[in-house]
Amino acid sequence: MNVFNSRKVVCVKALGTRQQGGEQRQSKVRSAAGELFRTRGFDATSVRDIAAAAGVSVGTVALAGDKATLFLDVMEENAFALVGGALERLNGEPVGTSLLAAEIWGVFEPSLTRIAENPELTRAYLIAYLRADGAHATSAGQIDVICGGLAARCVEHSGGEPGAPEALLVASAIYAVFFSATFALAVGVGSAVEMTQGLRDLITAQTRPFERAGISAGVSL
Repeated sequence: MNVFNSRKVVCVKALGTRQQGGEQRQSKVRSAAGELFRTRGFDATSVRDIAAAAGVSVGTVALAGDKATLFLDVMEENAFALVGGALERLNGEPVGTSLLAAEIWGVFEPSLTRIAENPELTRAYLIAYLRADGAHATSAGQIDVICGGLAARCVEHSGGEPGAPEALLVASAIYAVFFSATFALAVGVGSAVEMTQGLRDLITAQTRPFERAGISAGVSL
């Protein structure tokens, strides 16, 4: 016996359609907001601009929070997608003859280049983050995923035990310096060349114990 009558089944399907439509609209909002923030900056972008670009109402944009909250979420989402995407592609490749240091530099280089090209956007993010109240979600979970992925690649190169604490320590140190370099560039402390070289040097030094014998000898990043 069917416990659902026809009216109930129709209602269930309609709810699913509405929910899916809402998710699609929010996806459009985030995409439009990200592009406008990138091209115009935070201050020059209004909620009405985002609504118009996404083809939705101002009220739909407001469902994602106020402009500052949306900005923080979009910036973090894009930043972690860039680093996380590069790391995911790397970990999907077998270990070959490349230096571990070169591989890890390749994970961070696109992000550092983007920040150096538009430091104002990162500066606006830093200001918005410092002004945010405690309700803004932290990115600790995403950082843990990235550091875990970096540590796994180190162990894969060295042939060590998965979850080795020394590998996670190295991964955390590399990410911490990358994070510091992004904000140093945003506030104008040091040049892009200095920040880039500093991060590359650190990656080379920290990953050296995990490089396979015969690969790293006499080779620099």
